[in-house]
Amino acid sequence: MWTLTSCAADGGKETYGIRKGETVINDISPDRAEIEEFVEQLNRCGASEIHAYELVEDFLGK
Repeated sequence: MWTLTSCAADGGKETYGIRKGETVINDISPDRAEIEEFVEQLNRCGASEIHAYELVEDFLGK
């Protein structure tokens, strides 16, 4: 199952990313609601960890 991650970026601003198993991609967006929706879509579609980086690239290209 995909989950939301968070971390403090430079300057203390919080950013959000995704995690599934050993795959972690941080700093995707500072918009928590946007990443929560992305995580829901990944889980709904049964997205594989193998395609994580391509999925993030597609998400950011929207």
